[in-house]
Amino acid sequence: MKRAKRWVIPVVAVGTMALLAWPVYAHCGKCAGSCKDMQKKMEEGKVTLSSAITAAETACKGKAMAAVPHMDGGKVGVSVYCLAGEKLVVVEVDGTGKAGEAKDAAMLPGEAPKPAPPKPGG
Repeated sequence: MKRAKRWVIPVVAVGTMALLAWPVYAHCGKCAGSCKDMQKKMEEGKVTLSSAITAAETACKGKAMAAVPHMDGGKVGVSVYCLAGEKLVVVEVDGTGKAGEAKDAAMLPGEAPKPAPPKPGG
């Protein structure tokens, strides 16, 4: 019985870790498919990343720093981050190439948030 207990706990632990890690590994195969879906929707609307960037730069009168395509509810859009004057803004461009209003952006996509400064005396 002691021999069985010695192996049961590690086997159960490894099985549990495998079940928890499954979504991470399962997601990796879907990225290329998502990109193909976005590309198809962009072609339907006759939009490219470069045309979305041009539309966003014109709308905010700034220069593009990053562009991130995304799909929401089957509709494609591009979030274009621009430097307009001294402000970082994001302009949403829809699947037809129409740019929305510029809104303040806290940071570029993928950038880690800056930690809060320490409180004095703490």
